[in-house]
Amino acid sequence: MDLSARRQAQQRVDRIHAFQGELSDLEREHGLELTPEQRAGLEEHHRRLLAELTARFDVDATASGKRIAWGMRVASLLGGAAFCAALVLFLHRIWGALPAFTHPLILAAIPLLLLAGVELGFRRGIQPYFLTLLGTTACGAFLVELNALGSVFNLVPSPHVFLAWGSFSVLVGYAYGLRMPLAAGLLLLCAYAAALGVSAQGGFCSNLLDRPEWFLPAAALCYAAPSLHGGCNRHDFGFVFRGCGAIAALVPLLVLALSGYHSLLPWSGRTMEMIYQLAGLGVSAGVIFHGFRLGRSGLVNLGALAFVVFLYVKLHAWWWAWMPKYLFFLSIGLILLLLFHLFRRLRPGLPRRTPP
Repeated sequence: MDLSARRQAQQRVDRIHAFQGELSDLEREHGLELTPEQRAGLEEHHRRLLAELTARFDVDATASGKRIAWGMRVASLLGGAAFCAALVLFLHRIWGALPAFTHPLILAAIPLLLLAGVELGFRRGIQPYFLTLLGTTACGAFLVELNALGSVFNLVPSPHVFLAWGSFSVLVGYAYGLRMPLAAGLLLLCAYAAALGVSAQGGFCSNLLDRPEWFLPAAALCYAAPSLHGGCNRHDFGFVFRGCGAIAALVPLLVLALSGYHSLLPWSGRTMEMIYQLAGLGVSAGVIFHGFRLGRSGLVNLGALAFVVFLYVKLHAWWWAWMPKYLFFLSIGLILLLLFHLFRRLRPGLPRRTPP
């Protein structure tokens, strides 16, 4: 099944339901009146179209079906994690009984077999939830494989392992239209950029948050990628790039806002905390307004959550030491109400569009 065609079919179903709801309201308000023949013909056309789209693309034709679909997406993520955990624990159980020469062969074969399963499932058009489960398990197995091979051969830890993990996950996501492996791969590639910076300064490559600023260039590039290259918008990947870029920037900014001593810049820790608290508020607000302009509620919600967290951190630094605690939380509540009112005033004036 073509996943892009399936998403387009789901969008068509959503538009049909929206049209039916608006048509009912218009008839009730006497803004539009159809003859019984026109109404019956339209309903029959929609019925046939919904049945055809459901049969061909397995779309969610009802509101309850869409809620179940969200549960299936969560189940596919948890299922992939459970299969990876089962695989690791099983190998631990039998590892000592296997000949040493078989260890690399087994570790190399498992991700390849799972990837072959993804390819077979993709060609046979299985449901995207099962394809996501297989793809997530393949990526997890590849991660475990490289880590285990490093232990088997007693290799020195290297930042390049993040490049291998991230590249594999991104390629799986792009090849099969899977957003979950793509998101994991993009975050791992941002971690690779940070690990290179930490290693260049003589630090241990896994201590990424010792110098969180190394995340920021890769995060900015990831967020800007859909605007720079149209291919990132295939299968709605543009939202994944922007969401991962926002997360890869906001988390390091939060670490620096709480502990400025991790900064690369030579100023005092308190000064850096103040700078990054304000920077976090600015980046969060930028994500909110960009999400409004793109019509992406996911970006708006992510930016709003980050804005509230950075606002709390900033107000805590200003007021916590001298203000009564009840007054501190009352002030935060009033400020949030003010922001809520501001967003409501701004929202209708911002243009809405969906990304290409």
